[in-house]
Amino acid sequence: MSHEPGANSPRAQDDEPLKLDDFGALARERLPAAIFDYIACGACDESTIEANQRDLATIRLLPLCLRDVDSVNVAIELLRQPFRAPIGFGPTALHRLVHEQGEVATARAAKRLGIPFVVSSMASISLEEIARLSGNTDLWFQTYIFRDRQLTRDLVQRAKTAGYRWVVVTVGCPVPGKREANVRNRFSLPDDVVAANFGRNDVIVHNNPIHSVRGAELDPSATWDDIEWLRGTTELPVMLKGVMNPLDVQPALDRGIAGLIVSNHGGRQLDTSESTIRILPAFAEAVEERVPLLVDSGFRRGTDVLKALALGADAVLLGRPVLWALAVRGEEGVVDAANVLIEELRIAMQMAGYPDVESLRRSGRDIVQM
Repeated sequence: MSHEPGANSPRAQDDEPLKLDDFGALARERLPAAIFDYIACGACDESTIEANQRDLATIRLLPLCLRDVDSVNVAIELLRQPFRAPIGFGPTALHRLVHEQGEVATARAAKRLGIPFVVSSMASISLEEIARLSGNTDLWFQTYIFRDRQLTRDLVQRAKTAGYRWVVVTVGCPVPGKREANVRNRFSLPDDVVAANFGRNDVIVHNNPIHSVRGAELDPSATWDDIEWLRGTTELPVMLKGVMNPLDVQPALDRGIAGLIVSNHGGRQLDTSESTIRILPAFAEAVEERVPLLVDSGFRRGTDVLKALALGADAVLLGRPVLWALAVRGEEGVVDAANVLIEELRIAMQMAGYPDVESLRRSGRDIVQM
């Protein structure tokens, strides 16, 4: 079984991480094996995990010369809001599995960095406490369409009351994927870690701890009508995460969706799904810049982010590396990891001949060879 980072990943010298995978190597040393595997594992044979990073690596760059990159600006404006870089933290569950301050530390790091943080409905600290204790007023809230529609509606209303700016609805996973590492490890949540926005069941399903959360039942009968219903329940703009087929772009836009996140859920749901970087250009063509287009799954290097921006993404979201960094150094680790990636992106843009993100997105397709 292939877990991230790979078995051959070099250990950072003197425990000083130089790249995102170094945080992964250090997290592997610090965390119980079952918890590290819960974060690292994917569905079935994990071929989508491998494809996400392999395809990013095999895309080649054709850098431009003599373009005046003495000053490079990686800042962006997204959803009429300025951010320091085209990088954010995607929704990942149960941060207290790796650090006692959990999502509060992650939210504080995002605030210091000036980048988005999408808080999972499966957070290990309540959505209200994350907002209050972190002081971060730019949080986004992620949810699913649960079988209990009233619970879904209440979560979104709680997010609005707590000051969250956007709702991100995860689609593309009507049922949990099959994660064999969790089953082999007989994984279950520690007694002191819960999905704090919900109650707790006595039932344990090792494949996915979502089954241990009372009320958090995914609904495989959900349709586009439910997305339209959810939009009608809130004044907050709604973004969809988990789209992987460009045929879903028009139904989303027809229902007033305000943004899309191309995501195969880090390879944790439907194995053998296409990598997000390969399908991204088709989404960019279908969206035609009518709404923000974000992407996640497998991004580890500044050149990865550069390729995504060049192929039409407005920003890239990180998943596993955030938890690795949180496990290694808490809030400071998350800040450090993001800054490593931001600096790599800045260098990559200089080397490729682009002084800002706008120019990269406008003509970056010219330097990318698929």
